[in-house]
Amino acid sequence: MLLEHLPPTPVITPTPPTSPEMNPALCFNVSAASHTKIPRPALPDTYDGDWAGSERFLQSCVTYIQLSSEAFASDALKISWVLSYMKLGHASTYALQVFQQPGG
Repeated sequence: MLLEHLPPTPVITPTPPTSPEMNPALCFNVSAASHTKIPRPALPDTYDGDWAGSERFLQSCVTYIQLSSEAFASDALKISWVLSYMKLGHASTYALQVFQQPGG
């Protein structure tokens, strides 16, 4: 199941400097409520269902979701977003079947 590969989004809290050598400017907080700007992650390539590219596609999706956690309020939204990149070949057939299921 796709959700098994999508870990919960980590929250990194600020760490106070413990020595004069630490630069407080390097301590930061990345969370949904944070105003910290982070680099925009690359979108995954369109997936065609080829087994050889499946891990690369999945890792790309997981990375994007983790770095853009504020945009994904629910697991259903995460799944729909991933399925939206499954546009070619066997992957498109699978995605269409999922979307056509009741509640899909």
